[in-house]
Amino acid sequence: MRKKKMQGYRPQPGEKILWIRFSAFGDVLQAAAGAHRFKMKYPDVRLTFLTKPDYENILKVQPYIDDLMFWDIKKRPWDFFKIVQKIRGANFKWLFSLHRGGAAACIAHFSRIPRRFGYNSGMQFCYEATHWESLDSLGVDFRRRDDKAIFTTPEHREKAEAMLSGLPDKKLFAVIGASKPQKFWPVRHWIEFLSPLANEGWGIVLNGHGEKEARTAREIEDALKARVPDQAVLNLVGQTPFPLMAATAQACTAAAGNDTGPLHLAALGGTPTLGFFGVTDACGMGFRMPWFREARVTCPKAGCRDYDCPLDCLADISPERALTAFRELTAQEEEK
Repeated sequence: MRKKKMQGYRPQPGEKILWIRFSAFGDVLQAAAGAHRFKMKYPDVRLTFLTKPDYENILKVQPYIDDLMFWDIKKRPWDFFKIVQKIRGANFKWLFSLHRGGAAACIAHFSRIPRRFGYNSGMQFCYEATHWESLDSLGVDFRRRDDKAIFTTPEHREKAEAMLSGLPDKKLFAVIGASKPQKFWPVRHWIEFLSPLANEGWGIVLNGHGEKEARTAREIEDALKARVPDQAVLNLVGQTPFPLMAATAQACTAAAGNDTGPLHLAALGGTPTLGFFGVTDACGMGFRMPWFREARVTCPKAGCRDYDCPLDCLADISPERALTAFRELTAQEEEK
């Protein structure tokens, strides 16, 4: 009965949609890609993305997002009432929450928006149905990833090209960091993976942020300088805000790295990408692009999301296996 009821409604031109995802960076980018699919199906609606302020600079340049609304849940939880009041005054007709936390469910419950869809295991009463049920009913394949979904401005593309101008024609965007220790590919593996590529004339662009990733980048850079006399390495760790990071990835020939936000940024921006996966599953994390290839650990529990596991499971992906996968990826792209 509920599905039949949902099938009688369609977003109408001019209606306002509230699309919700608060964190983390990669998940916000995947939610944005879902919003892109929604606007491809219903281009005449007005879509507002509710998220944390951290992601304003990358989301505001996406042409399919009409407005942004912000709530920093951790730093300003007391702003809940302000954001609810703002939502109530905005005359939204539809709410789609891709955030499973209780904060999003509470927003939905108190929003007074007529059509509310999302998922929360303990508060599903806040929604009319799950977001995947409703989007399927509306003919929106929000998980589909065969189109570029993250876009950049001419200004950022020009700046990225200038930054990379001293590198060879073939450039690798290396995503060396991660949010969890279990997602880090060992530094020694990075060095063994990048050294032959640098010897073959690839320019290496080291990307990330934070002190740990800065130390990792310096170690990789020093090792490549010692091994490859004519190496071309550009260390951009901590130097690229998200829009410039996206443009830098798009200016590169290919990307490779750990399951973290910048890897999503590169793959969703259309750059041929190789990802290293162990504790998470590539498809489950949204990496379904035809230009994406996964190097996966052999552990039978791969994709377990057990961040307390003491095993350094990503060490199972040897540099040689990563090189084979990377060369297959780039060869496949060259044939297109």
